[in-house]
Amino acid sequence: MGSSVLSLHAQDSVLNRNITVEREYKPVIHDAGKIKSTPKTLEPKVEKVKPTFSDFNLPLNADYSIHTLPAAQLDREKHAADNGGFARFGLGNYFNTLAEFAYPLINSEETKLDFSFNHLSTLGTKAHSNTHAAVSFDQYFNSVNLYAGMGLGHEYLKYYGNNFDSINSAVNFSTLAKTNGSAAYSELNAGKTNGTVASTTLNELAADYNSNTFWRFNAFAGVRSLPAATELRYKAEMQFKSFSAINGLSEKQVHTQVGFDKQNDDNRFGVNLDMHNLSYASNNSSIINTINGYSVLALNPFYSIEQTDLDIHLGVKSSFSFAPGHPFRPSPDLYAEWRAVPNQFALYGGIGGDFSINTMDKIFAENRYTFNNMRVDDTYTPYELYLGFKFKPVYSLLIDGFVDYKQFDNQYFFVNKEYSCDTLTGNNSNLFSNRFNVIYSKASQAKIGIRANYNLCSTINVQFKGAYNGWTVKSEEHAWNKPDWEADLSSDIKISNELTVSGNLFYEGKRWAKIGTTAVPMNSKIDINLGAAYSYSNSFTAFAKINNLINRKYQDFYGYDVQGFNVMAGVAFSF
Repeated sequence: MGSSVLSLHAQDSVLNRNITVEREYKPVIHDAGKIKSTPKTLEPKVEKVKPTFSDFNLPLNADYSIHTLPAAQLDREKHAADNGGFARFGLGNYFNTLAEFAYPLINSEETKLDFSFNHLSTLGTKAHSNTHAAVSFDQYFNSVNLYAGMGLGHEYLKYYGNNFDSINSAVNFSTLAKTNGSAAYSELNAGKTNGTVASTTLNELAADYNSNTFWRFNAFAGVRSLPAATELRYKAEMQFKSFSAINGLSEKQVHTQVGFDKQNDDNRFGVNLDMHNLSYASNNSSIINTINGYSVLALNPFYSIEQTDLDIHLGVKSSFSFAPGHPFRPSPDLYAEWRAVPNQFALYGGIGGDFSINTMDKIFAENRYTFNNMRVDDTYTPYELYLGFKFKPVYSLLIDGFVDYKQFDNQYFFVNKEYSCDTLTGNNSNLFSNRFNVIYSKASQAKIGIRANYNLCSTINVQFKGAYNGWTVKSEEHAWNKPDWEADLSSDIKISNELTVSGNLFYEGKRWAKIGTTAVPMNSKIDINLGAAYSYSNSFTAFAKINNLINRKYQDFYGYDVQGFNVMAGVAFSF
């Protein structure tokens, strides 16, 4: 979970990409800590087709929660505009605001040039805002797609969460500084830095900035074969990403991807190559800890056996990190799917693994309150075992159940950043700030879950996701901030051609925070949201949303209360 990340991706197939009001946009506005979803303002207009059973579904990732609380999901089905332009505006209590604009500057069969702008914010004590602008380009030839794009994102936030002392009592650093302002504190668990332990005083902690601004820039260009290609398929792309914290470090990443696969009788073989080059800097001379740049090369050769009722994928992943202390990291890449009863029942399973590069861009999207002078170690998953089934008893119902087991070499967990003072005794000898550090441990996660979707003639759509997470952490008492149970029930009903209503129930079970050596239980997340949208015409729609209906008090990260009951209303125009 985290703040919006600016990302642009070209479409994977040739589609009629007229921008319409019909799409699933999930801005989260019911608390200052919840603007989590990247607004997708440029989406293809795709006619509804019968779901195919050949798509290979993997279990849910362990890195993030099952769902990111689409607390302001609006009507999915609205009327398309003649030219594809779209604008939406919304306003709610807590000074929650929403603004969107998208327009296809060029929209021919061969050439696409799209522009989008979106803004989502909440003001006041829990201020947080996200603003993004992007442009994307596609040029289609008979068998080749050339694509490019760029985008710029701005994010502002306040560190409004509580600070704590060693017995988990909320404290104010300014109040403490009145009596012990010169007391020297050392940071603990410095994270991935140059190893220098920073020293600070209560006066400095009290005077520390209470807000931050992140800038994100993304540009990419590439070429690839179109999906209709059979003999040789290929892709080559280069992407540049920049993440910069005004109060903190900046990160630059160059990501190069090259891949191909070739037909071999009825099967295919190929290889994918990824190269990541990362560098770091800071404009703040007071920051002691710095991070060295490094590179990661990943190779993934594979062979796929493709039959009518059986698919088998045989491969291996190999990551080479050109940095001290980061050896060769291999993992298997094997999976199979057997369609025992075509279009009704299938079994799938596999053995996989991963080497995940934890860029600052990624981590600050997951938890924007992370300490600004830290780079989280990359996560190595030596192996993952999974097994599942897909069952379609009737045309309108699809059920997907799975079990999954992952082993992590160095899983990270968010904890409040700790400072220690040797000259003070009592509860204030150790303080915990509202910025988050990470601690690492070998860990494993056993997950069992189910997903189900019911759709009746595009009139009633109901989706359920549920999972249980069993964590085993070698060096920690709990998997900090990770829930045991997760569930999400969402539905929307088309009452008439003009009126659609929606509802969402989200649940996350027991989680634990860590304050010193104390495990602190956190309230479970229970969030109920209701919405409605009314289309007055093909070009004008009004919407309203009630979020956190039961005014549930919970926290995404320890110390940060979410917004309570809130509403948003607005209008959408297509042109």
